[in-house]
Amino acid sequence: MNTEQGSAPSQTLISLRDAAQLAGGVHPTTVRRWVDSGLLDGYQVGPRLIKVDRVQVLALVRPLGEGGAA
Repeated sequence: MNTEQGSAPSQTLISLRDAAQLAGGVHPTTVRRWVDSGLLDGYQVGPRLIKVDRVQVLALVRPLGEGGAA
């Protein structure tokens, strides 16, 4: 999991719960797995609080190409 401490990044950081809603209603645990696997960058905001970049979440949500599955 990528975590960063120190100065706040310029991105808009959102909670895992908000990211889950934004990603089409997946479970927040799914978003945590995406962070753990490196699919999303995670930012440690407090001792236990992790947030993700809203733009990265939106980049994961994209329509399938013509003909269904990629």
